[in-house]
Amino acid sequence: MILTTSRKPGRKTRRLAKVLARFFNWYYVQRGKSPISEFGSSFAIIQEIKGNPAILKIYDKKEVFSMIFNAGEINKVKMGRETPVFFGKLPFDVSCLRYFNSLSASEKFSKKVAASISSPKCVFVRRKERLIFELRYDDKLVARLITNERRIQCKTKAK
Repeated sequence: MILTTSRKPGRKTRRLAKVLARFFNWYYVQRGKSPISEFGSSFAIIQEIKGNPAILKIYDKKEVFSMIFNAGEINKVKMGRETPVFFGKLPFDVSCLRYFNSLSASEKFSKKVAASISSPKCVFVRRKERLIFELRYDDKLVARLITNERRIQCKTKAK
């Protein structure tokens, strides 16, 4: 999948886009003046609000996932191409994980797979007063996204 940004992204947005692309094994493409139609039918985009990265949208011919967030901490960490694993109760349908190229450790099968591959890429979903997504690689914090559950929408295809 391709990840891009809005037309004139700020430094923090470009940095988050590159980190997310590397973490989820996506390809980051600088958008520039390119129309969205050039990216094909399946892509992700990070949009800004007041110069800060704030919205992640994933398209598969139409919008299938949307999340409004605040970017907490963003760190550049060298990563491999392993499959990320989500830990914790997900605030969206498990079928949306296919867009993130990820597994969920909340499923019994995925727990066994996660234990067997011992993936160093982990997304911890923590619920305090807000919903916190911590992206970690080998116990190093890569990024922290803070949101509310009502700001996440996953529209999966009915089959």
